Amino acid sequence: MPADRWGRPNRPSADTALLRPAAMLVITTPPAQAGRSVAVGPEGVVLGRDAACDLALSSEHVSRRHAAVRAGAGGYLIEDLGSSNGTSRNDEPVVAPTPLRDGDRLRLADVEIEFSLTVPWDAPPRRSEPTTGEPWRPDEPTQLAPVSRQSLRQELREAPGFSASALLLAVAGSVVGATLSGAAGTGPWGSLAAAAIGPVVSSAFSTKRAGEKGRVRRAAILILSATALAVTWAGISLAEQATGKPVLPGTAEREHTFPGSAVIGGGGGTTASSLTVTDGLAVTATNSVDCGTTAVGATVHCAPAVEVRSTGTERLHITGVDVTGDGGDFSADDGCADRWLNTGETCEMTVAFTPSQAGKRTATLVIHQNLPAPDTGTPVALSGTGEGEAPPQDSCVDGYVWREAVSDDLVCVTPQTRAQAQQDNALAQSRRSPDGGPYGADTCLDGYVWREAVPGDLVCVTPDTRAQTQQDNALAESRRAG
Repeated sequence: MPADRWGRPNRPSADTALLRPAAMLVITTPPAQAGRSVAVGPEGVVLGRDAACDLALSSEHVSRRHAAVRAGAGGYLIEDLGSSNGTSRNDEPVVAPTPLRDGDRLRLADVEIEFSLTVPWDAPPRRSEPTTGEPWRPDEPTQLAPVSRQSLRQELREAPGFSASALLLAVAGSVVGATLSGAAGTGPWGSLAAAAIGPVVSSAFSTKRAGEKGRVRRAAILILSATALAVTWAGISLAEQATGKPVLPGTAEREHTFPGSAVIGGGGGTTASSLTVTDGLAVTATNSVDCGTTAVGATVHCAPAVEVRSTGTERLHITGVDVTGDGGDFSADDGCADRWLNTGETCEMTVAFTPSQAGKRTATLVIHQNLPAPDTGTPVALSGTGEGEAPPQDSCVDGYVWREAVSDDLVCVTPQTRAQAQQDNALAQSRRSPDGGPYGADTCLDGYVWREAVPGDLVCVTPDTRAQTQQDNALAESRRAG
């Protein structure tokens, strides 16, 4: 009976169909061996540098018996035979018999082979050896393959699924996730979780559609998702700072869309700001105060007062308060200075605004606490608008301003003394005896006396403040410029 191309007797056509190779292996790398192929029949094939292998490879990094492709239940399996440099399928290490699918890429050290279930009618041979021109030393020891530290980076660079369009799709998935979560009212942490899950789903879809597999696909999904979440977080936070309110549907009642990304208001009123440096010490303070519009040289007490709340697990010490910016236009009382606050305890500071010129005036109130370095304090943004013209500049010598303890009080004092007078005016009612006394409703509480900056000035102040007032009155003429 005539023999076929592999030396086996010809059989009837039905048997020939059963014996025809159902799969094949084709070398794709290195170029010197590219194109060589071998048929994979039900009995399987052995790959390696040994001359007895079904697919003999000339690479010195390939073991003598490196790997085998065997028939399994309903398909084929790839198995590493204890090689020195390992075997991978689609960049995944083969540590146990692993199923093969059409188009899978097998790597044996520095040799890449494609597994295919599409077999041409001109079937490949059952055995294949290196060509005569290839250096082939099957009996020498296997050399360890060099490790390429840039391989994943290079593969990502060349991967079509890791691209700008994939990143845009991931960002869109993150924004959609945050929007749907906000509309559902899940809260800041729910919005953060949805913003993180959205890009994972979209990246998994885009990389699969692009044909990415193995570690390249996993790395692409991880990098795209993390970048998309960062872009979404930053974009939404910047939009909230610009508008002074949350911008996503369903988040209007929140202070912020994501945890920790507080809104910085710019249109008046107040918002809350948190600064947490350690697990035990934290402070929450009003972080925006708009004092409104007032005449240049006049003083207004901004409302509401700045509230500072201890939100940590240890006692919080307010060590100091500074005002930076348009100095002299804003001042704060000592309501929180050198205060110790237990968890949940609060203190308040009243801010006064005296515009020195027309237009927008801004400053920053900085609250310092007993927090570890590099603590720079909790900032409170102050703003206000001056209106009209400034008082005559030659009324007081340099370094002094009108006291204005009452209407038309033009005694020249230091700016600190004027701020004290404004504070005393704000606290006047709280320093009067609620039950009256020998002077009726103007009776001061114990420890306070009338200021008497001018006749009829019955604001209650400390004795030291009244003494300072009397001294300023005595020096008034010497401090006038004209």
